[in-house]
Formats: sequence, C-alpha cells, structure tokens
Amino acid sequence: MSRQVEAMVGYLKHTVRAQSKYKIHSPFVFGFYQDVLKDEHIYIQYRVVNRLRKELETVSRFIKRKDMGARCKDYPCDQRFVRVKDIIHHSSVNRKNGEFLFRLIRHYKPSSILELGTSLGISTIYFALAAPDSRIVTIEGCIDSANLARENFDKTGLKNIHVITGNFEDKLALALNEMPSPDLVFFDGNHKKEPTLAYFEKCLQHIHPDTIFVFDDIHWSAGMEDAWNIIRKHPLVKVSIDIYHMGIVFFKEELSKEDFTIRF
Repeated sequence: MSRQVEAMVGYLKHTVRAQSKYKIHSPFVFGFYQDVLKDEHIYIQYRVVNRLRKELETVSRFIKRKDMGARCKDYPCDQRFVRVKDIIHHSSVNRKNGEFLFRLIRHYKPSSILELGTSLGISTIYFALAAPDSRIVTIEGCIDSANLARENFDKTGLKNIHVITGNFEDKLALALNEMPSPDLVFFDGNHKKEPTLAYFEKCLQHIHPDTIFVFDDIHWSAGMEDAWNIIRKHPLVKVSIDIYHMGIVFFKEELSKEDFTIRF
C-alpha cells in the first residue's frame, strides 16, 4: 500500500472515530479543546513566522539535505540537493499545525522543551515565541538544515534555542543529559515505527507528571499508526489526544486513563 493510500485510510478512520465537544466529559481535555484547539485569537507572534515562511518560500538556494527518517520517501534518495522553498513546502510544519503548537506551549507554559527534528526551525520558532523564557534543545540530523535553522533563529532574534546536530540515536542521550527532565518533547524526526518507539521509551525515563509528549504525523503510515497505538496504551500514559496530524499524551497522575479522537 502506498503512503498516500495509507494516509487516506488513516484520515477516514480518524474522521469516523472523531468525538464532538459534547462527548468530551473530561474537564482537563475539554479545557484543552476550548483553550488550545479552538482558540481563534490571532496572536501577534504569528506574524514573525508568517514573514519568515514567505521569505523562505521564495529562496531557490540549494542545500545538501540528508533525511534519516520516513520523509525521504518524497525524494529519490536520502541525501540530495534540495531547494529551500521545497523543504518549506514538503517538510516544515504548516501554518495551521504551527499555530496549534504555539497555543499549546502558550497554554501549558513548559520551561524546558526538547525537539527531535529541527528541519529549518519553523516549529522551533513557534515554541520560542510562545515561551520566550523557556530553554529549548532541538536535534537535527542534517548539517545544512541545522545551519539554516540557526540563521532563521538569528533573523528572528531568538536566543533561547540550542541546536544539536547529529543522528538521534547518537545525540538523544546528550540532549537528555542537558535537559534531564523536559516539560515537553516534540517527536518530529523519524516517521517510522521502531525509531519512534525507541525515542519514546528513552524519553519516558525522564518524564515528570506534568510532562507532555507531542508526536507528529501519527497517521503517516500503518507503522506510525501502530506506534501511536502502542504509545497511547502505555501504562504511564494517562490521556492521549489524536487530532489526526499530531498525537498528544499527558502523564498527570490524577487523570483517568482515556483516549480521545478530536477533529481539528
């Protein structure tokens, strides 16, 4: 089955399972729905990202791109020269999901954020704008992408981001050494089942009750759906929320174990 067909099947399953707000009986999850998912306020910080995104969409400069995850299916090989504007279209977080991440960070106010998969730094910038006093560590496997992300952080004047370059397998332990108990972890680097579960288990050793995990592209493929189902059923996970493009898990001990599928 092709990735496109897998994604379509995943979307149809999600649509069938999606719950309306009237079926969200958990006060905690209803707060997430009202204050994060359905917050329609146009925050002034969005302009910073929108300006940068528009600028990058016009850049025909090529960089040597190395993908170590499932996203390399979009291209003929895992290492090739790619235009910056094509990376923005194919690999960077889109505006809708980026603004969701901004609201999530703004609402829960994590002081330490770990990101697996920097790309050109768009999602990282949403994090930093939402929590300017936070500390952000982001890992990127592609040297040219990491360097361009650093340029973008400098353009936007953000000083609270530390970029680590290298394979997640090699660098995740280093990042967790620097940030031994992250408040939020964003998994957006390797859209395959086994690596996603390996990173989840590794980060799970460093959680506290208020830690939040966010997984990108949980319906990317059948393998990612399997990974998501294993993650949400883990005994330490109290609440999972599937908004199709992303899955969010909470570990608060006072919450009942529940899974939610919400249309976004």
